[in-house]
Amino acid sequence: MAKTRAKTKPKPLIAIEAPITITAAVSEGESKGPPTFDVVAYTGGALSLVNFEYPVVVDLAGVSFGKSLIANLDHDKTKRVGHVTATTTEEGQLTLSGKVSAATDAAREVVESSAKGFVWQASIEAQPDQLTEVKAGKTITVNGQDFNGPVFVAAKSTVKGFAFVSHGADDNTTVSIAAAAASSKEKKMKTEVKAWIESVLPSIDIEALSDDEVTSLEADYAGREGSRTKPTPKPSNIFAERKMERDRINGIREVANKFMDMRPDDIEGIERMHDHAIETKMTVQDFRNEMYESAIPFHTADSLRPPKRPVKSDVLEAALALTGGLKEPERYFSDQALQTAHDRFKNGIGLKQLYRIVAKANGYNHDDDDVTLDMHRYACGTPAQMIKAGAFSTISLPGMLGNTANKFLMEGWGGGEMVWRDVTAMRSVRDFKQSTSYKLNGYLKYEKVGASGEITHGTTTEESYTNQADTYGRMFAVTRRDIINDDLGALTSIPRELGYGANDAFNEVFWTVFLAGASTFFAGGNSNVSTGTVTLATVIATLTAAELIFFNQTKPNGLPLGILPDRILCPPAEYRIFLQAMNSTATSGSTSEPNTNTFSNNYSVHTSPYLSNAAYTGYSVAKWYLLCNPARLAVIETAFLNGREAPIVETADTSFNTLGVQFRGYHDFGCSLQETRAGVQGSGA
Repeated sequence: MAKTRAKTKPKPLIAIEAPITITAAVSEGESKGPPTFDVVAYTGGALSLVNFEYPVVVDLAGVSFGKSLIANLDHDKTKRVGHVTATTTEEGQLTLSGKVSAATDAAREVVESSAKGFVWQASIEAQPDQLTEVKAGKTITVNGQDFNGPVFVAAKSTVKGFAFVSHGADDNTTVSIAAAAASSKEKKMKTEVKAWIESVLPSIDIEALSDDEVTSLEADYAGREGSRTKPTPKPSNIFAERKMERDRINGIREVANKFMDMRPDDIEGIERMHDHAIETKMTVQDFRNEMYESAIPFHTADSLRPPKRPVKSDVLEAALALTGGLKEPERYFSDQALQTAHDRFKNGIGLKQLYRIVAKANGYNHDDDDVTLDMHRYACGTPAQMIKAGAFSTISLPGMLGNTANKFLMEGWGGGEMVWRDVTAMRSVRDFKQSTSYKLNGYLKYEKVGASGEITHGTTTEESYTNQADTYGRMFAVTRRDIINDDLGALTSIPRELGYGANDAFNEVFWTVFLAGASTFFAGGNSNVSTGTVTLATVIATLTAAELIFFNQTKPNGLPLGILPDRILCPPAEYRIFLQAMNSTATSGSTSEPNTNTFSNNYSVHTSPYLSNAAYTGYSVAKWYLLCNPARLAVIETAFLNGREAPIVETADTSFNTLGVQFRGYHDFGCSLQETRAGVQGSGA
């Protein structure tokens, strides 16, 4: 029925607002003391709260309390009022009692205001330690009440804080503020209160009421009759009434429109508050106050305020990927992140919207429409700067943009030709210095160990080959113009093009090295060249001749090479011919060839247009290559700095007086021809 959420996930506080009863200090023969207060904090029902998707029920059986509950004014820890002395959870409600014990202006304001009839309420914050979700269609019993899903149940929670506030969310609660008096005998009941009691309780003996009973009845009266806003006088005629109502509705719409500009990701919640304000005849000023208060975390339990959860960085990155059209986004993001991004940003996300969301998450408190330099600094600030600024989130915009740009870069990088991976050995180097490897020599063959147990030393040859990594790269920037134009393409299409550019640069270097040395690397003196034309009629004979040359390769010590070829590299003009030879079980049927094709499925076939492109020295439309697995022995080797095969994008803030984010894409690699015995070149003609 219920699904328990992991305790390790951070949860927003549960904010409960309730009435307060403040009782003055006693005197006249009794020991003096500070004023006291009592709060019926919670009566066990469902609360509709900010930052929660569904109503929340706090299970009173699982409530615990912090070590010290200090009462303050308006959730300002510097404005101390007093402390909680007792807590009670029974009969389906939570009650707090305490003393106005602080010697501060805030404490005096609370006491003196209440003495003059000001209505205070309590805002109590509880941390949900175990939050359970009850699905739609299910029912659960908590605090002696039945609740239908969807609803959250805080099975375990800890009361963390308590504040005196001026306005609560529940218009049905009652508040009692006791008059400053010495004892019940000297207490004078207000005439209007006495009249009210007599009207609703005609049989009661008012003179026999105890001090506590009088206080309770006065609280009931104040709660029923009091109001934080004075009723608007009724107009004298129907025309004035219609005009006032029209002005009220137009004023509420103007306020809502302003807040939609300020909080574009919160339009649904603002719409609900707007509709409620019009329906309940709320004044424009009250609606404006509601809107401002709805942006204050942990300060209200207004059932109409939107339960928006903070947008996580993975959701924002997923939204960027979806908006930019990244292929296979499920490779990088969880289903939950993708679904949340789709639901939260149905029409996609823009650069300006992203800036506003991240800047506000990092402590930016202004409501600018365009991205200002100050907003930019908050969005691009370091985690240390954000923590210093008092922000609870440390989302890094450059980091987020960098992650997004890298995904589009990789899409471009992998979208180009990657045949080189099939014919090269890959090597990791630690720096840009020239590295040396020794050639295959055959002098490390194991020898039988004699009775003495001595193992003899092998020898290496003087022959070696070298390789060296270099850096190739480009820069681009998301500029102020891109941000103002809300051009997400600067973040998606440009990195994708950088990926294509990285692929172009790598292939140019790789095939230049491969082809330029072919005339001396593949030569008769190295016993790695074969002749023969490549046509449908001759391909079997040509392959047979080249294969025999490869089989006859030897190590420098004269022993067989011991490695077999397993792949063919050819120019595009011969690709289909070799492919047909590998996929056919029969030959062309000439008298010089057997009818059965013994080469079927023997070799994998790879082609590259770089081999026959006239822009490269050594190109040929006919020459092809029979190669062995490069992981065993390679004609060409590619060195990557620190083993990083793919290019990378890094981000940084632009210069101090420039609004934008810089990106640099770079790739560290080097290519070098290696073992002449690793392949045979066919002339193809």
